[in-house]
Amino acid sequence: MDISFFGLALALLLLIFPILIFIQLKLKLLGQLFSSFGRMIIQLSIMGVWLQILFNKNAFWLTLLWMLVMIANAVLTLRGRLKFQKGVMLPILISALGSSSLIIMPWILIMIVRPDPLFSPMYAIPIYGMVLGNSMNSLALALERFESGLTDNWRAYYTRLGLGANLWEAALPTFRKAMHASLLPQLLSIASMGVVSLPGMMTGQILGGASPLVAIKYQMMIMTAIFSGVCLTDYLGIRLYLHKRFDKYHLPKGEAK
Repeated sequence: MDISFFGLALALLLLIFPILIFIQLKLKLLGQLFSSFGRMIIQLSIMGVWLQILFNKNAFWLTLLWMLVMIANAVLTLRGRLKFQKGVMLPILISALGSSSLIIMPWILIMIVRPDPLFSPMYAIPIYGMVLGNSMNSLALALERFESGLTDNWRAYYTRLGLGANLWEAALPTFRKAMHASLLPQLLSIASMGVVSLPGMMTGQILGGASPLVAIKYQMMIMTAIFSGVCLTDYLGIRLYLHKRFDKYHLPKGEAK
């Protein structure tokens, strides 16, 4: 069932409640609220028109081109967010996100969904968007936790080196903590699905008229793909960063605090 533009305007009126709360508490978020929702409306409107064109064309090269645009945007967004070791980040982010994409997406499209044509934008773009978006956010958290874990515990790192550990062994405890911190929110979100929350993809399919059982199967598939993609991306990203962060003598590049 479609939503009229009048109905959408009524939905936006719900923002009156956060606006009133911001005013009462004197939170300096009104400008950010209007900016954020204004950008969302403009960007989603443009995307809606573009995706309609993409779906109508149904061309492999256009789908692939748009997926490359998506990953380029994710890399640039991540590079801007991460405030440390900027000189080495670009190849790390491209390699981590690109490698996990090359594993997850063909697996999903070729072995499971099998649309016709194979890389139909109607399936490839939404699925890739969910996998890439979650991978991007988790990778940022993983790298931030790994770097902060190193800079807060140089003494422990040097102690392990002094006891004969190699680079991997000396950094492994920090690696484990970074992976744990980045993956735990994903696992908690997955564990709450179905009872505590109905996820977006499943809700959208049900509202679009799909059978709840079909929607559930798609949701199970996409959450498996997302978590696998996130885990692969975080692991590859930290492994690559580990080798860029230290020189051949296992000493950190840049000032160790």
